[in-house]
Amino acid sequence: MKTLIIGLGNIGAIHGWALSQAGADITHAVRKGTKDKFETGIKMNVLDLRGDSAQNYQTVYLPKLTDEVSPDAGYELVIVATNHLQAVGAVRQYCNLASQASFLMFTANWEGTDEFDKLLSRPRYLWGFSISTGARGEDGVLYANVQKSYRIGELDGSRTPRLERIIALFASAGMHPDLKANIIEWQWVHHAIDAGMLGAALYKGGLPTPDEGVDTWLLMVRATKDALAVLEKRGVNIRAYEDTKPFLGFPDEEAAANLRRTWLAMPHYERVRQHSHFQTSPEEMKQFYLDVLTTGEQLDVPMPYLESFKEKICSTD
Repeated sequence: MKTLIIGLGNIGAIHGWALSQAGADITHAVRKGTKDKFETGIKMNVLDLRGDSAQNYQTVYLPKLTDEVSPDAGYELVIVATNHLQAVGAVRQYCNLASQASFLMFTANWEGTDEFDKLLSRPRYLWGFSISTGARGEDGVLYANVQKSYRIGELDGSRTPRLERIIALFASAGMHPDLKANIIEWQWVHHAIDAGMLGAALYKGGLPTPDEGVDTWLLMVRATKDALAVLEKRGVNIRAYEDTKPFLGFPDEEAAANLRRTWLAMPHYERVRQHSHFQTSPEEMKQFYLDVLTTGEQLDVPMPYLESFKEKICSTD
């Protein structure tokens, strides 16, 4: 499946590397004049979680690049692995240059699909989301935490031949689908949870260290409950999603203790804490928070914890 990945950000690079390693035909589209930046490749420190046990190793990804996509290139799949604010622009730029390709939107969504529907017919795109994470360190190395799962779904929840081909592509790289019957609504649930978690972390100056107590985790739980209330006002049955149960299924203090225990048990927690989007993409992290906060204000939803973060988080604007 000849595949074009838009950009060479963290998520695009991680999946481009993994798919290329598996023998897939992967090209990255980059801005004109930037190809030389990658002529020696991307140094990666990989924590590979796809097997039975975690493996940590160093490697260099030498991506195939293009800064001019030809309509005759014959791409079958375009993966949009940009941040969610850049996704519409990326589709606008490439939808006619890869007119026969399906588009896998591999990014967040909070505003729905109206802008994408203006550019692509529904049969031409579907949505996914990466569970793998990564960030560049101060040493320029991409610290990649490569997971064996990812989220994906057709907009109508159907199991199409196109979806099966994409599943097979990712399976070749040891990545298997967590299929979502309503991928956009699931995206909103994930976005709301991120808004609460990231908002609290931004307010506190970063993710908690392992020796910190439960106070920051408690703030995360309460802020996330604010964010989920916004989603409920949007008409989403928030209790129908497993993702919300850690926040809604327990008293706040118990939920905070559970959250702390779960996160600290992750083999890549310290890597995420030390090499995170808080350092490399602070504006994108802030935007998750602002997306939900703004919607909550428009819908007149009480958000005592989310609103209490606003002055400090926005003071750097």
